[in-house]
Amino acid sequence: MRILLVNTFHYPRGGASIFVLRLAELLRAQGHTVFHFAMNHPQSLPCPDTSEFWPPYIDYPELLKRGGLGSAVKVLRTSISSREAREGMRCLLRELGPFDAVNFHNIMHHITPSVIAPIREANIPIFWTLHDFSLLCPNTNFIDNNSGKLCTVCLKGGLRFFNAPIKRCKKGSFTASAMAAIESWAHRLGGVHKKIDGFISPSRFLAGKFAEAGFDKEKFAIIPNFVELPEMTHDGSIGNYALYFGRLSQEKGVELLLAAWESMPRDAILKVAGTGPLESKLREEFDRPNIEFLGFVEPNELVKVVAGARFTVAPSICWENFPLSVQESFAMGVPVLGANIGGIPEMVIPGETGELFAPGQVDSLAEKALYLWNSPQNCAAMGMKARKFAEEKFHPKEYADRLIEMLSGEVLGEEKK
Repeated sequence: MRILLVNTFHYPRGGASIFVLRLAELLRAQGHTVFHFAMNHPQSLPCPDTSEFWPPYIDYPELLKRGGLGSAVKVLRTSISSREAREGMRCLLRELGPFDAVNFHNIMHHITPSVIAPIREANIPIFWTLHDFSLLCPNTNFIDNNSGKLCTVCLKGGLRFFNAPIKRCKKGSFTASAMAAIESWAHRLGGVHKKIDGFISPSRFLAGKFAEAGFDKEKFAIIPNFVELPEMTHDGSIGNYALYFGRLSQEKGVELLLAAWESMPRDAILKVAGTGPLESKLREEFDRPNIEFLGFVEPNELVKVVAGARFTVAPSICWENFPLSVQESFAMGVPVLGANIGGIPEMVIPGETGELFAPGQVDSLAEKALYLWNSPQNCAAMGMKARKFAEEKFHPKEYADRLIEMLSGEVLGEEKK
């Protein structure tokens, strides 16, 4: 098949971007012809066959810092409908088409759904792989930034989106929240979701929330994301530390984890790998002998850090879709202590591939963490089961086969067994 992958960023920036880059490699290895459409970011990887058609990079935060009505209007206009992206897509399709299918990933804010029109005009089916709740929540994660708790007032859409500026959901800013609300409202009012041939959801939970929001459940196929399965896996040895790796931000529940770790034995080492807006605050507040902040870790080195852990922790307080950190832990033969929230319970099976704790509950997290720390042999055994689970559920070839079936219009409205 000739497939066009559409994602805002064309470099390793977050789980979705990394996934798209790996997906392209996987599909090409299967004999398919793959092209990319993205934003011309300064860090974009070389893509000589299509980059001339990509829309220019717009630094929204920097633009808004300038202040003034003009800057705000430009951000709002381009985040709803990008003329540059639409015309770039039209030229790409004319010069490089035809394509058998277009596969959207994260396109909101910069690429925007404006690219749908030229694709529909070319009679090419569109399938959207969902990585988050950006189509349902102006803040994308259903977290009330004021309380740090789940908030679902915008789930059903419509004028409910305008709760966002009232709550200042986006970066604590009324202006940013109002623009995000208008963007969400405009896309829902314009029926963007009705112009997509099919949605690909990695988890049953995510698909269920979209159905609850009014999306046609018959357009959904549940296909768990794949993960690379390296030869270097956990060999059954006992790790001497626990690990959190990921973004250091409120919705990830890192503060909860560190607070729970204060009750752990002094020999229970927790390593924290990653950066984010809370990094400085967390380093200052949780300066403990048994908590080690690693900062950014290069991917090749991170594989070794994950493989050496007794267990990893996914402490999110938000509705996670299908965390890459859980998949990568399993791939390395390491069990996961995960919050019983979102799509995590579809991956972490208590006593088999890890343990679950009550989301947002420090005591529950601390209790399960202590149990795992004091059960190294159980951790090693669960790690082996986690690796097997990954091989059965997240195998790249299985994903590629099911995706091609989906793009060919053969799998909709059900989870293929």
